[in-house]
Amino acid sequence: MPSSQVFAVNNRGRVFSLSTDQSFWRELPYLGIEFKRVSAHETVLWALGGDHQVYVYVYGSSVPIRVCEGAYENQRWNPLEGFSDVLLPSDRPKFSSADGLTERALSRITLPTLAWSWESPWHLHDTHDGQALEKEGWTYAIDFPRSYTAEKRWNSCVRRRKWVRYRRYVALDTWSAVPPIHQDATEEPFIDITVGGGEVPGDDPDRLMVWGVTVQGRVMVREGVDGTCPEGCRWVHVPTPSDQDVISLSVGRSGRVWAVTWDGTAIVRTGVTRDSPTGTDWVIVEPPEGSCLHQISVGIYSVWAITRDHRVWFRRGLQASQGISVGEGKQGNGTGQKTTDTGTSWLLMVGLLNMVVVGPNDQVWGVGSEDHTVVLRTGVTEMELTGRTWKPICLPFGPSENPDPSWNPSPSPSPSLLSCHSPKISSSIDSKVISDQSSFQIRTENQDSLSSTTDASLNTLDDADFANMEAVLNNLNLRESCETSTQEEKKITKEEGESTENEKKGKEPETVSQGKGSDSFHLDDSHDSSIRIRYPEDYPSSLSSSVVSDHSEASVSSHQANDGCIIPNDALVINQKNTSDGKSEDKVNEQKDKADATNQDQPEVKSLTDNAVNKVHMKVDNQENQPLSIQKESVNVGGEWNESRLRHVSGSSVGSEASLGARSLVFPREEGPNYNILTLESEHLWLWVTGGGCWIQANNMPKWFMSEGSPALCTEPWRISILKRLRDRNSTEIKPFTGYEEAVEGSSWVITGQCRWWTGGQWVPASIELVMVGSRRSQVQDATLIVRYTLGSPQVEEISCCSILMSVLCVESAVARSVVAVYHPTQPLQPKTLSFSAETDAEEWLNHISAACNQFRGVTGRPSFYTTWAVTTKGDIFLHDCSVTEEELRAESVSAHRQLPVGTGTTPVILPMDRGFRPGYFISVSGKIHCSAEQFYINLQTSRGSDANIALHINPRFHQKVAVLNSKKKGVWGFEEHGDLGALAPGAQCELSVVCDDKDFKISINDKFWYSINHRLPIASITHVVVRGSITVDAVTYNHGAGERQLTEWYWRGLGGHLKRVESGAGGVTWGISQDFHVYTYTGATGGGLYKGSSNDTGVQIMNDVRHMYVWENQRWNPVTGFTHRGLPTDRHTWSDQSGRHHRTKDATKLPSRHWSWMSEWCVDYHTPGGVDREGWQYATDFPLSYHGHRYVTDLVRRRRWLRKCRVSTSGPWRQMEKVALVHVSVSPEYAEDGTVPVWGVSVTGEVVIRLGVTATKYEGEKWILVPVECPMCSVCAGVDSCGVWAVSQDGRAHLRLGVTKKTPQGTQWVSIDSPGQPLVEVGAGAGSVWGLDRGGYLYRRANVHPLFPEGTSWEVICGNVTSFSISVAGALWAVLESYEMEKGTVQGVIARRVGISHACPLGTGWEHTIGTGWNYVCAHVSPPL
Repeated sequence: MPSSQVFAVNNRGRVFSLSTDQSFWRELPYLGIEFKRVSAHETVLWALGGDHQVYVYVYGSSVPIRVCEGAYENQRWNPLEGFSDVLLPSDRPKFSSADGLTERALSRITLPTLAWSWESPWHLHDTHDGQALEKEGWTYAIDFPRSYTAEKRWNSCVRRRKWVRYRRYVALDTWSAVPPIHQDATEEPFIDITVGGGEVPGDDPDRLMVWGVTVQGRVMVREGVDGTCPEGCRWVHVPTPSDQDVISLSVGRSGRVWAVTWDGTAIVRTGVTRDSPTGTDWVIVEPPEGSCLHQISVGIYSVWAITRDHRVWFRRGLQASQGISVGEGKQGNGTGQKTTDTGTSWLLMVGLLNMVVVGPNDQVWGVGSEDHTVVLRTGVTEMELTGRTWKPICLPFGPSENPDPSWNPSPSPSPSLLSCHSPKISSSIDSKVISDQSSFQIRTENQDSLSSTTDASLNTLDDADFANMEAVLNNLNLRESCETSTQEEKKITKEEGESTENEKKGKEPETVSQGKGSDSFHLDDSHDSSIRIRYPEDYPSSLSSSVVSDHSEASVSSHQANDGCIIPNDALVINQKNTSDGKSEDKVNEQKDKADATNQDQPEVKSLTDNAVNKVHMKVDNQENQPLSIQKESVNVGGEWNESRLRHVSGSSVGSEASLGARSLVFPREEGPNYNILTLESEHLWLWVTGGGCWIQANNMPKWFMSEGSPALCTEPWRISILKRLRDRNSTEIKPFTGYEEAVEGSSWVITGQCRWWTGGQWVPASIELVMVGSRRSQVQDATLIVRYTLGSPQVEEISCCSILMSVLCVESAVARSVVAVYHPTQPLQPKTLSFSAETDAEEWLNHISAACNQFRGVTGRPSFYTTWAVTTKGDIFLHDCSVTEEELRAESVSAHRQLPVGTGTTPVILPMDRGFRPGYFISVSGKIHCSAEQFYINLQTSRGSDANIALHINPRFHQKVAVLNSKKKGVWGFEEHGDLGALAPGAQCELSVVCDDKDFKISINDKFWYSINHRLPIASITHVVVRGSITVDAVTYNHGAGERQLTEWYWRGLGGHLKRVESGAGGVTWGISQDFHVYTYTGATGGGLYKGSSNDTGVQIMNDVRHMYVWENQRWNPVTGFTHRGLPTDRHTWSDQSGRHHRTKDATKLPSRHWSWMSEWCVDYHTPGGVDREGWQYATDFPLSYHGHRYVTDLVRRRRWLRKCRVSTSGPWRQMEKVALVHVSVSPEYAEDGTVPVWGVSVTGEVVIRLGVTATKYEGEKWILVPVECPMCSVCAGVDSCGVWAVSQDGRAHLRLGVTKKTPQGTQWVSIDSPGQPLVEVGAGAGSVWGLDRGGYLYRRANVHPLFPEGTSWEVICGNVTSFSISVAGALWAVLESYEMEKGTVQGVIARRVGISHACPLGTGWEHTIGTGWNYVCAHVSPPL
């Protein structure tokens, strides 16, 4: 990705990151633990610490990881009691999963690890199929399992309702300790760790494979590692051959596993598939002759290795892992699979390295053996996997993310402290080191149901437990010391020894039970909501997340839960007070005694309270005079969400581990005199590097090797010498003559080439020329595209660049044709096309034409704030600047005034006006009237025919001595108006001009006003000027003006990059979302990608995007053979697209262009919407009907989807904001009260977030605020004050955010609004109107929306055939129409604006389209000022 990262470890055990959009190394937070090696993926970093334990760092997203736990409560009706919990023996359990096969009692649904926290108590899900349910949330059916409805019927015998509860991962952007294999972490420490997966054929891309090696040579696999559980679930042993102990291993993204044994040989794990992620067997691969392997790394198509003599080897004969579907029954470790995984031979490469690692796209990284520098293998492509040469990365170090040293109150911990298990754990580790029981945060997890039968008992426990806990915490004082004395260190060592002895004796620490049948602490609402734990202000927070829900019936605050383990979204404040240990201990003991007395009649509560007090007491005994205070503060809705600063461990582990915070609070030890024996550069040596999460291309490298701060470039003698000579020449040859004018006043140049031109329904060979005339400053003054071809006779087509409104490149991979489409106002939906056989030639000509048009119009700079953005289905980005610059006005004025060809001047003269005749336009006809003339006339017609409507008829009649003005509509003349002849007379030379005004035509004779006549017909229909009668025409001058242009006259400028959606708002703040849901901000530069000629390198960034290619396989059931590819004659193709209308096979599916590359092989998609069976099939009664994942007796057809991923490498003026994945984003069209622009978004998990601090000069903003929602969302619209903020949930309902003002842009609460019968996908608002789009493509308007009643009353349907839409702040409605009917056929993807919208007709009357086709999205939120 543009901001993907490389991670490296230096000789001091510190971890650094290098982003592809930066040119310096940045140190990750140092927590007092050093690391030996790291292994990265796109979203997570696994590391081996100096204590030989495993740590994980989740860095991929600032959006919280949330999981919704759900359980269905089932009841059956009986004649005596009605609906009750008494079920039949054959029925499902009382609480079960959706299918009823699994029991899910609420009390047994617990947090998987202590890295998670409950956000809210159990509550009812209040919707069903997008419709709101009654208060109790029941749905009814005839029996289990049937389809459920919200209405209770006479035959409803069973019912169920859904209970939901959200849990959140709290360890983002911080190091977290992973539980060891055994309770004693020192029993079997790790010596290697690696992460891979994500591209196993058919497997979930979020599912990762983490393999490790222990000191005993055993191979361990961490199960359950995916996007919803980053730390995994458990360690599983994978046996190796008896005589093969492993020392290191590597896992590829496709699941290929190689390992190195103690004797230097390699073993390869075979049979790794989606269903068998740990493989089935090992195969031995001999090392290179005369060498022993030391380390190995696996890619998609390659395997690299390092031998013990530091030589580098490449394994030949490897192929990509092929996924075999279950239905074929060919799983295992056959000969073909072994050949694919093991390769054929070793190839020695040039260079000596200490280690090597293979990243995505088989790019290779390493660390040199001599200078310990990070190197990158250049030239690695799919066709040349060995690359060309090793290139060092010499970059400076940027600002560190570590906190100020003044926050370090104690020395760094020893590795042994991280695995203490006794009740006495030394606190000389920083104040954020917590055990698996989270002694620094009172974690209380209640797993009981909220049913009415248990509420009373739970509330009783809540009050008692929290009263005791609050009393303990309020009297707990810990002292923190700025300096750590030798005696304190000795005391810490002594306590560690006592801890170790207790462990040896089998003494386990007391913990709060969390298992089945036991209750945790229940926090009372009134007290828990007042607790706020703060982190030091020096620690930055990139995303806010207070996860506090609104005070409404539909959502409950996580801090006000009366049930569940609610971790307050706060932090502990460390106050530096000089309080003695004795006083602190006495207060705690005193409070403990009070708690014992209070709970003596409640054994269960007393036990729980004792556990918590003992835990706090345990910390007091070891904190060495560190005072602790709890900051009480009210929690505000939408407050800043401080990301997790805690290291955590799994609560399900057999052992218990200590953990560290993401920011160290430990003072460094006092250092001796600094003699600077070695410079910082000499001391800094790289030991390990990983590029497993860094996406780069061989032909599109980051700007690492040309960095201004690179010492390899800045200090080279040859560079210094050249720069000195250039400066000397500039001072002697250029500066003395700066006051002289250039001798060349202007220049012209011609670019020629060959292509094929589409004309007459066929492609014909043609030669093309781009003629440009420029000034002495190289400014293009005029440009013309000339096409010369032969079609029966030699012909020439001239297209002025002033009339080219858009140029697009379309690559047709199937026929190896690259087409440049040029749109002209005469045919806005049918472009003129040039075909090239080579894609590079087409790209060059697109660049030439676009650059000429941009320079001629003077639009090479940053667009204004009033810009309309649009994106095509291919991901190309275009913009139209609605504000007209002075240069553009001047250019249009020059191009607007032109002579139309009149030939010999003999009448009749019929000439088209390609830009129409609208207000501000004029036409002038000059000629000589015949001496014997009786009359002539000039018509402005709607077409060239004699039966056309005439908007203006000017007819001087000399024999009657009068001039007649009239109009003609449908063959009927209108009322005549008469005027004098003026200067018109037989034999006279005259010039007659017509200027179009808003209400009338103004006519002049020889530059003197003569007459005016009102418009009688729509002036937009005028297309031709016709001159007939006794006059010889000398010239016809046509000027279409330079004022406001019609939609079909808009000029669309292309930008580099590849995005799915672009959103713009106030101040020109523009954000974009790529296909893989990464967020980008517009840098304000131009060019990039295909537009290299106008590129501004300072703002153009490298971009990559991922796209999924799909092919559907269809089968029909046959009574004899079962399901087969042989279908009925009317069936769809065996291989087709989703609709089934178009034939599409895997072999015929090509990459979109040369900038794309395949990331994977074809595999069955097991995540197809609607569900699939084990082999990926979906079933239905017939084509095309609704599909489902289980086969029933009536299902006669089935289909399954095949998936292949590809990646594009390009560049553009877009900068990835941060590692955050959003599916939807909306920029407010108005400023907030503080001058910022609120930006709303929806994460991939359905969370609604708002970005604060966004300004016209700081598009990326400052921090995220999480806006709590009760259900996951799919889109959001940042409206204005009169409309508020609207969102659409994944079930199709609309939601209005109340309380949104310029002062409080995040609002206060959500209001749910039902869908208009069909689920909605998007809602837009502007100028007091609200519009919605459903999944069927129908557009709606919300009726009766008023400032006092912003939610409106009902939905009014407008039309269908809409794929997306946008609302401007002035209320203009824009949309992308799926299809548009023309005279010559139907086109798809047309941008149109709704016309006729008024108070009398709020729905509008029709659509007015702009130029171009194939559009996917349009954004027109901000209108230019009137």
